[in-house]
Amino acid sequence: HYTRAYLRHLFKAGEILGLRLLSIHNIRFLVKLTENIRKAIEEDRFLEFKEQVYREYGLDSSNKDF
Repeated sequence: HYTRAYLRHLFKAGEILGLRLLSIHNIRFLVKLTENIRKAIEEDRFLEFKEQVYREYGLDSSNKDF
């Protein structure tokens, strides 16, 4: 694990490691989100899950396209 300060340093210094770590983080986030979506669908609670995710990330859940 890396500190936020070290990660910030990597980005500010233009170090490629910062970009690699960000990519790993983003991929892991999407994999975990997809796993949770699948589980919510299997348990027939996707709409509740969606509302929870929207609340956690401060998104507007009134968009009916999703």
